[in-house]
Amino acid sequence: MFEEPPIAAAAAAHGVSPAQVILRWHLQNGLVVIPKSNSRERMAQNFDLFGFELTADEVAAISALNRDHRSGGHPDKVGAA
Repeated sequence: MFEEPPIAAAAAAHGVSPAQVILRWHLQNGLVVIPKSNSRERMAQNFDLFGFELTADEVAAISALNRDHRSGGHPDKVGAA
């Protein structure tokens, strides 16, 4: 998803990573974000989400990417065997 044109364009426009754009999109839509990383550099990036704001057009373009697909585990099945 990092290579999707609306995400890549927003990242370039704001000088941030695609992951930061995705996390910021979640925040601007009032969604809870729980990023995961083992890299200190990425952890720092994940916390640095308040130095930019996506425009309404960027939010709409990213929202239009919805394919009803989850990229991580289902929250109802976390820890389930």
